[in-house]
Amino acid sequence: MPQEKIPFMSEITGDLPLDDDTPAGYQWHPVCAVQDADDEEPYFGSAAGRDVMVVRQGARIAVFDDRCPHLGSSMVGATVEAGQVECPLHGACFDASSGTVLDGPTTEDLVCHRVRIVNDRVEVALLHLDEPA
Repeated sequence: MPQEKIPFMSEITGDLPLDDDTPAGYQWHPVCAVQDADDEEPYFGSAAGRDVMVVRQGARIAVFDDRCPHLGSSMVGATVEAGQVECPLHGACFDASSGTVLDGPTTEDLVCHRVRIVNDRVEVALLHLDEPA
């Protein structure tokens, strides 16, 4: 089944209701303060042990896995310009709001996560996997 494409960016201008339509099995995790992310340089952090990249475009924020789908390398050092995120290793370009690949060498999109802003904090929804017994 193809991966569902949904809008993941969140407006900084207001908090989302806490009773939103988060899919079953997902939990919200804090990533950073809104002011930690700026328009020209992604913020790198972690949520529930998962390395993530926070991209800000004005009043909108998106959160992606910190992994280029080309070779699996970190996106640390990536640049954000004209609505695009460029991988520092081989120059793959992705849409900064959806993670859709725009230019190779990869044909795969960045992994994009649902995001919300709560009390000036960026949170992402990650699938909760139960620990084995």
